[in-house]
Amino acid sequence: MPFASLNAVKDLQSFVTRAKTLDTTGVRFVVAQDVLAVSVSVMHPAGLGDGVPIVIGLRTFALDFTGHERFEMDSVFDMDAVTDRTHRMIASESTEFMLPPSEIAVSWTAMNAPRSGWAAAAVVDDSEIRKVARDGITRVGEGLPSNPGAPLLAQVRSAVWGAQLGDPSQVEFPAGATLGAHSLGFLLPRGETTVSTSGNWVRLSSAGGHILARPAVAL
Repeated sequence: MPFASLNAVKDLQSFVTRAKTLDTTGVRFVVAQDVLAVSVSVMHPAGLGDGVPIVIGLRTFALDFTGHERFEMDSVFDMDAVTDRTHRMIASESTEFMLPPSEIAVSWTAMNAPRSGWAAAAVVDDSEIRKVARDGITRVGEGLPSNPGAPLLAQVRSAVWGAQLGDPSQVEFPAGATLGAHSLGFLLPRGETTVSTSGNWVRLSSAGGHILARPAVAL
């Protein structure tokens, strides 16, 4: 897969490396025309009844198929398989990404956000999103003992990151979306994020990428 520049390779490595601190279930590659869309899970429900929202981080990267055969794809790979390759590419200053030999299956890729029909609903200062994310990280840490069991961890994460933010008359989104925008490095010191909606999905579009989120489905 031919990247348009070495900087794009470096950006991909940074993006996936950041994502590993949140969720290590895999990284999704979608190639269409000259664009690679890379998505990762920030968080997703473990099953029915889990109040954790689905939050997906998305970045796009330019490809250059000059002299290469074009192709399209929609595949999920192990995160380490991706960063091992980008590390070697950066060391050798190569822009040719060799696709991992095997794909993996992850549950969150079955919940696809719309590709069209988005309508802007609000603009939020990046500083506000960053503050909510940091406060949430603190609350999760304070709400957990040193060795929490899975049920307690799910309960605390659901209470903190599943909370709806915003104005119900305008637009609301799960607090978990702020964790994605902050932890994946999408926010700028004095930037702004546009909040858009399409169906029951919400999108936070910042300078560094997009966060796609949907509240947990109530039983």
